[in-house]
Amino acid sequence: MKLYLFFAFLICTQFLYSKPVTDTLPFGINLAGAEFGQTNMPGIYNTDYTYPTVATIDYFASKGFKLFRLPFRWERIQHAMGAELDTAELNRLTAFTDTCATRGIQVILDMHNYGKYRIGNTEYPIGLGQPGDTITKAYFGNVWRKLADVFKTRNNIYGYGIMNQPDSMPYYTWVLAAQECIDSIRTTDRKTSILIDGQKRSLAECWSICNSLLGKLYDTYNNIIFSAHNFFDKDGVGNYTTTSYDSLEADVLTGIKRAKPFVEWLKVNNKKGFISSYGVPNNDPRWLTVLDTFMNYISTNCINGSYWAAGEWWNNYSLSVQPDVNGDKVQMQVLTKYLTTSCTSINTPGTVLPQVYFYPNPFTSSITIDQGNCNTYTSVSIFDATGRKVYSNLIHSNKNIININNLLSGIYIVILRTNDNQTYTQKIMRLK
Repeated sequence: MKLYLFFAFLICTQFLYSKPVTDTLPFGINLAGAEFGQTNMPGIYNTDYTYPTVATIDYFASKGFKLFRLPFRWERIQHAMGAELDTAELNRLTAFTDTCATRGIQVILDMHNYGKYRIGNTEYPIGLGQPGDTITKAYFGNVWRKLADVFKTRNNIYGYGIMNQPDSMPYYTWVLAAQECIDSIRTTDRKTSILIDGQKRSLAECWSICNSLLGKLYDTYNNIIFSAHNFFDKDGVGNYTTTSYDSLEADVLTGIKRAKPFVEWLKVNNKKGFISSYGVPNNDPRWLTVLDTFMNYISTNCINGSYWAAGEWWNNYSLSVQPDVNGDKVQMQVLTKYLTTSCTSINTPGTVLPQVYFYPNPFTSSITIDQGNCNTYTSVSIFDATGRKVYSNLIHSNKNIININNLLSGIYIVILRTNDNQTYTQKIMRLK
């Protein structure tokens, strides 16, 4: 009886509430180019890399966009650790933001370095300042304090995107480095939002497991925005390298399923969120439906984002929405439907870890446990309504088919477990 009550408690306590959020938030575009030429640092302006032109700014402004995310490189804005900011590169950054300001456009400054700094032919990850660390969290805080000191007086800075996809270091190092950066920025700028990407490519579908400790970051002025990425191809990277929509195993709900773990984590933890990179190729109209469904979902949940990507140097990149001689790219017909989100979101119940899918449910003989691209859980146990264990096994891949046709019809509880003993609980039903 006690075990039965325990499982009933598990089912009920999956669902949590958090405070309503009311706001009007802009959707935007990533204007790429200043982060190009990543193997040649600092590189030659307009040879290795470029900045968006006034014509590009004006084109997207004419479409109604009021937010741009600008990727740039640490090595170009600061040529050596702890040095002063490079005057020429700083002038390019400020010229871009000031041009946007005259058009009523906000800017996210996005350090696009993946948690590393390139010196010569070697990329060094951010470290904690231990012996052997070439790049430290103190240097990371230093460059952002200097940037914040310049940009804090500009009213059109939507936020500081302190590091795009910081995947090159241990998780605890990134948490400590991010906190160091927050503290450094707040010594000079108390008002501007700070955007925090996560590890594992900042994937929205893996956020609640891979980046849960980021929720412990502290900002005296309570203005942190968590920044996820959400692409719809098979591995979630955004390359769309196989040949077709079907071979990538997409469907109309792919974007929602992948975004939901991040959205629900924000709700449960009462945090602000932004999806800083998402995009679809222009070679199949079904991708536009996936994009539309996804944007409607996050907009309804009061989360905005920035499409990846635009910029003069993309050429034939299939995700690009940079206009060409034929005019607008096809993705624009969806993007211009979502220029802002303005809503009161009463955060409805949601599971803390919804990135695992069980199907079919109800089932008749077998059930698939699908972890998407996260592959976090390593064992599965199934219990009947009395609390008796009726199945257990290890799981080794993202998608596992479990044959349990020996079970009687009825309700069962599945518990997945990670190697560090985190659990995920799901109710399933077997039909006759």
